[in-house]
Amino acid sequence: MDLTDSKHTNYLIKLLMMLPAPDSEEAFPMFWDSVAKEHGVSRSYVTGKISVHLKLLLGTEATILHRRQLASYALFFFGEASTALVRDITSEIDVGAPNTSAGQVWVQELRANAFAVIEESFSDDRVLEAVSSWVRLDTQ
Repeated sequence: MDLTDSKHTNYLIKLLMMLPAPDSEEAFPMFWDSVAKEHGVSRSYVTGKISVHLKLLLGTEATILHRRQLASYALFFFGEASTALVRDITSEIDVGAPNTSAGQVWVQELRANAFAVIEESFSDDRVLEAVSSWVRLDTQ
């Protein structure tokens, strides 16, 4: 299922959707409270940042900015997950798992894809301009 024209953005969204949805009354508050606590912010801050960029990305404003923002917040909230948060992630994506391997892999995948989304937001023109600048610097 392709929600956007970016395979990395689509995979990042799929990873995030493996976590409790806002209408999941049982897991939603506890899981997202633990994410918020890890960063010293409110649950509404965490869920708001994800939802606003997801909504804009999937709506009429599917700009590179919203892809990049979703990736940046995903990295902020999950990129350096504590042992406790990895345990919570594991509990959501692999219920009853004997260890936290699934949560660890999830974090690795999220990090790699979020970074890929950021990387692809740099246009070819910007890369060519930067390369030209570096090459000119070497000849001066």
